[in-house]
Amino acid sequence: MRRAVDETLLRGVIAYKWLKGGVQIALAIGLSLTVALGLNDELQQWAHEFRNHSTRAYAVILGRVLERATTPRAVHITLAALWVDGIVTCIEAWALQRRRPWGAWLVVAVTGSLLPFEVYELTRHFRSGRVLVLLVNLGVVIFLAIHARAQARGLAASATEGPAPPPAPQPRGSAAGS
Repeated sequence: MRRAVDETLLRGVIAYKWLKGGVQIALAIGLSLTVALGLNDELQQWAHEFRNHSTRAYAVILGRVLERATTPRAVHITLAALWVDGIVTCIEAWALQRRRPWGAWLVVAVTGSLLPFEVYELTRHFRSGRVLVLLVNLGVVIFLAIHARAQARGLAASATEGPAPPPAPQPRGSAAGS
């Protein structure tokens, strides 16, 4: 039963990683095309117009955020972050899906390395969404660390046992051979 639950959780992490990485790469491609076609000025102008023509307080705040996010520097930083994180996330998904011995440790290292930044941001500006992200990422790190340790023990145990003996030959004409 526990093994089935572990496998289900692992498949969930793999699906999440593929989805996240794919969306990030798709956004990176779209933003790259925007920059390559010289449309980033129009994007910044659209954000400015959105802020100026907004009448609701939340829309004005969103407009300000969009204006800051569409500056040339912010676009290039976002573009680099999307490419790097999207590619690393897809590598994590591939390694987990292929059951590479180092795959779970890669996810533990990458996700675990971001936890201190999440805690820092949480202490600066408390938001329930950040608490949820922190708890989910912490859960993934703990689960995959346990999974990676169990996988390493299984590999070590199979290495000490040696190769499995070949199957015994079946006599001719037996029921097992037909």
